[in-house]
Amino acid sequence: MCIRDSPKTAAQNFDNGKVDYATINSTLVDKYKDKDTFTTFNEGYLFYLQLNFKNNTVANKNVREALAYAINRKDLCENVLKDGSREADGFVSADFTYGPDGKEYRSEGKDYTQYNLKEAQAAFDQGLKELGVSSLKLRLLYGTDETPADTEAEYLQACFKKLKGLDIEMVATVKKDRVERQKSGDFDISCARWGPDFPDPITYLNLVSTGNSNNYGKYNNAKYDQLIAASTTERDAKKRWQMLYQAEDICMSEYAVLPVFQKGAASLQNKKYTGI
Repeated sequence: MCIRDSPKTAAQNFDNGKVDYATINSTLVDKYKDKDTFTTFNEGYLFYLQLNFKNNTVANKNVREALAYAINRKDLCENVLKDGSREADGFVSADFTYGPDGKEYRSEGKDYTQYNLKEAQAAFDQGLKELGVSSLKLRLLYGTDETPADTEAEYLQACFKKLKGLDIEMVATVKKDRVERQKSGDFDISCARWGPDFPDPITYLNLVSTGNSNNYGKYNNAKYDQLIAASTTERDAKKRWQMLYQAEDICMSEYAVLPVFQKGAASLQNKKYTGI
């Protein structure tokens, strides 16, 4: 039997034999991770940061590069979330979509996310110099009802505050208000997420096309738009795949968005049931 309940109650019901399957959260992982009933799986959501290109500070490429390098994604996933989430390597999730040759997309794509605080500070210092200021204060918008976005936001604040000269203002709200603020451009950095609609890279890459309703940061690149548009009519599957790789390379090289992690989930499962 499987019922929907809070993680803590679900775990208690599982321990008491009342349910055969229970989804738990990161606070319970350490208690159960060594048991043979513990398992993790990929939920499919990609958590990433929207960046407001209408803000002249965030529009500075060196500032965006500094933010990208400052995030220790591996530490966030392994030591904070602990639920099977994995660091995002790019703007297309891993183990999700496969090309015409049968190979997984990320296995042949680049790794666009690295943690390097020294490089982050160097890029940030250059950004400050270009902007003619000695420090910056940026707002980090997130929804408290979008778990684990709240945990992610707190972790990101700690990462970003390691950059000398950067102050982060936490703007806590709920999803509905977060989306409205994004639509109106009332944000600097925003914690966002995307659940893919179908197994193809375009479900992610479309998000930062000019005019896309989800492109809240107003990223704009003519070559990128050209590649995305061409990929929708290209009949040669291999050529189309290469167009998508080229498009991702453009938006990631410009830090159009900052991928953070792919959401995983931890659960407890009765060993007599398989195939779930």
